Amino acid sequence: MKKFICKIGLFFLIIAIVDVVFGYTMGAITKRIDIGGAGRDNYICDKMTDDVLIFGSSRAEHHYNAQMITDSLGVSCYNAGEDGSGIFLAYGRLLMILERYTPKTIIYEVTPSFDYLDVEDNHKYLYKLKRRYDRPGIDSIFWDIDPTEKYKMISGMYRHNSSFLQNLIVYLLRMSTDNGIKGFRPLIGEMDTMKIAAEKISDDSKEVYVYDSLKIHYLDKFLEKAKDMKLVFVVSPLWYGQDTLVLEPIKQICEKRNTFIIDFSNSPKYVHNNEYFKDGVHLNARGADEFTKDLIIELRKRKVFE
Repeated sequence: MKKFICKIGLFFLIIAIVDVVFGYTMGAITKRIDIGGAGRDNYICDKMTDDVLIFGSSRAEHHYNAQMITDSLGVSCYNAGEDGSGIFLAYGRLLMILERYTPKTIIYEVTPSFDYLDVEDNHKYLYKLKRRYDRPGIDSIFWDIDPTEKYKMISGMYRHNSSFLQNLIVYLLRMSTDNGIKGFRPLIGEMDTMKIAAEKISDDSKEVYVYDSLKIHYLDKFLEKAKDMKLVFVVSPLWYGQDTLVLEPIKQICEKRNTFIIDFSNSPKYVHNNEYFKDGVHLNARGADEFTKDLIIELRKRKVFE
């Protein structure tokens, strides 16, 4: 029995050592990556010092031409939008950015399902923050979503389980998609009509929306952290258009915080115009450039950068 207990103890000790070594090694490797998604994430969280930042989901990442904003408005701009992400990642990244400097302006692309609607499991938003868990304030995001994350995050393997293989390949072979142009990743190609039916958004103005109190809590926290900056909410074009009722929470926040929202979701110029879209919710490269031009006009009208 004593030998058996010793073997069990040795087994768990080996597992613990492997876990620590794996976590340390992958952390060091990922920190050195300067290309692809990991490189872009490293730049945003550890190096970025631009005056104007774009936040939001894939609709931010693919719709806002940061170089065009820089050239037209004379301000440095970086697109920090992230595919499949919303307010939790935006808040976490803002915390890390504020450790270095305070941006002058944030343009936040509003995606209701990611930013305040109760539509899915919030665990999905944590993957980009896992390896940043030890940074000030990041751990509480995990605990608020799931208290058991406090114990899971002890494991180095768990912190890298969703990205280690991809990051290892990028590091060793230098094979990756590029970082985009100032973070902006345009979608190349024409409208994919097959995705319209698959992603159709309801246009029923009587639809009842259910709000996620935790997302709204973090939206408030984001606004509080951004109180010394100009914050502009934007909804970029949708092929379908959008029920304006779904934007009521953001409109209420704008009234309280003395800011505003620029809503292009039902713009006749874009709705059902195939030449500007890659699919039902994402603009293609041509549409992104056209939208960015229109946004710049609106920002000038509202004297955002004066």
